[in-house]
Amino acid sequence: MEREDDRRKDKNWEPYYERTKGLKPHENVTEFLKKGVKPGKAIDLGCGAGRDTIGLLKNGWDVLSIDREEKAKGKILEQLETNDFCKFRFIQGDFRYVELEKTDLIVSNLTLSFCPKNDFKILWDKINSSIIDGRLFCW
Repeated sequence: MEREDDRRKDKNWEPYYERTKGLKPHENVTEFLKKGVKPGKAIDLGCGAGRDTIGLLKNGWDVLSIDREEKAKGKILEQLETNDFCKFRFIQGDFRYVELEKTDLIVSNLTLSFCPKNDFKILWDKINSSIIDGRLFCW
């Protein structure tokens, strides 16, 4: 029997990346950026084509973007300006298994639903322990 997680892994994500490349950040990230929080380190879980990553970079944040698909990195790099390259890092992998570093902000739009129910508590604990006290989780 095929597991839901296996079906998602095998999906062709290229149309989604093309459709979302260049879009403004999600509304929750846009509203967060309007609050004028001093930029720091951010992690974008399931970054896709980088709409939230790009928004954060353009507002002074250092961003670690994580996506299962290597092609996500290329989609983001296509959109970066030269001065953003030094603030951008990418890890290709399933965010459930990537070690999350200490950070000021975690963005996870449309990605938590990809975590199988049996793994959710482990992922949530990982997110919770990686956020520096007093900082933020945006989903």
